Amino acid sequence: MNGDKQHAVWRDSIEKYGKETQSIVCMEECSELIQAVSKRLRGKPGATDNLAEEMADVIICLYLLKEMYDITDEQLNEWIARKTARQSKRMQADDPFLEGKDAE
Repeated sequence: MNGDKQHAVWRDSIEKYGKETQSIVCMEECSELIQAVSKRLRGKPGATDNLAEEMADVIICLYLLKEMYDITDEQLNEWIARKTARQSKRMQADDPFLEGKDAE
């Protein structure tokens, strides 16, 4: 299925199920992604494929949320730039933000 058809399906799902239901589904999908990350970190069999599946669900949900709540690409890009700059400053300042065994 190409990108245009995917977007049409996603727009139709908003129309069919409504904002509230789709928003709840998005919250549930985010929870499932959290669980998938946890399983991957614990080395569960099949966890990497499950992680990819849940990531796909959340990416679709981000599109739905963007459409439902009129979030523009410009808004998202601005926030991504701000968050990236903040992370860069933290790393330059040796902020202990995410220090751990993988911080090397």
